[in-house]
Amino acid sequence: MHDGTLATGEIISAHFLEAATSRLGIRCCSLNALNLGLKTNSEFGSAACTEFDLTNISRKLAYNDVIVVAGGQGVSEEQSITMLGRNSSDYTALLLASAVGATHCTIVSDVPGVMSADPYLLPQARTIKSIGFRTMAGVAESGAKVLYGKAVSHAEKFGIEIRCGRFENGEINIYTTIGKESPASIVVVSKAVTIISTESKSDFDNAFEWLELKNQSPLIIDNKKKREIAFVGGDRSSLGKLELLFKDAYSITDNAYLVSEHIGLSVIRSSFASHEAAVQHASLRHESLYPSANAEVPEWTEKARSEKSNIFI
Repeated sequence: MHDGTLATGEIISAHFLEAATSRLGIRCCSLNALNLGLKTNSEFGSAACTEFDLTNISRKLAYNDVIVVAGGQGVSEEQSITMLGRNSSDYTALLLASAVGATHCTIVSDVPGVMSADPYLLPQARTIKSIGFRTMAGVAESGAKVLYGKAVSHAEKFGIEIRCGRFENGEINIYTTIGKESPASIVVVSKAVTIISTESKSDFDNAFEWLELKNQSPLIIDNKKKREIAFVGGDRSSLGKLELLFKDAYSITDNAYLVSEHIGLSVIRSSFASHEAAVQHASLRHESLYPSANAEVPEWTEKARSEKSNIFI
């Protein structure tokens, strides 16, 4: 029921886009989890694709020029709607690209490609022209919203180049290509992070293993005073049993902030209690990586985002 509810937003958006496209005289239809052909297991909230049946897509293409797909969703063997993960629409795009044998997939967003930092937090951020699959997967794992981590891993597995662009004056301009490994440095600020702290190495190892078993992608924080694990954007309820079993072993802090400094395949992570402290640290680290990046601030970054969401304000 939960996944079915979450899927409705994408389904409604797909119908709106279908209607707008059709009004332009373009033959168009929309597909969602129930008729797309993307079959998954029953891991609700983080389902894995088991098969992509293109039969219905091929049938629709015989009568339409454009197909709008509701992203981030599939259907289980029991015909229940499943979600592939949070912000996973680009994962659907890459699954579809591999299913049809595409050599590249274009992802369009509101920023000019992959940038050296979130430009709504650090306006001096630079566009990165090329970045490797593994570096990009690490950036996504740290909480960057540019691409879904599994989408990048899937693209690497099938050798699909990802092209990241932005709509400008009625055209899509490509700013970044993701493919073969190339040097890149990116600073990521993540919010709503859960931090697990412990003094014991064995307790640290137990927590890390537990989170990995729950597919929550735990991240190790660089802290010389104590052992810390960051838990970014996952299911907070998965910590319930961990707290129950080891309630005296850990200190668990919610709504923290994480700054991850990616330099190629290496990464340094630091945790912060406040948004202001995290952004200040990120700005200093970005300045050390790109000393002349403060020269010019793009006009489009003047429209800021809320500190608590990715919605424009």
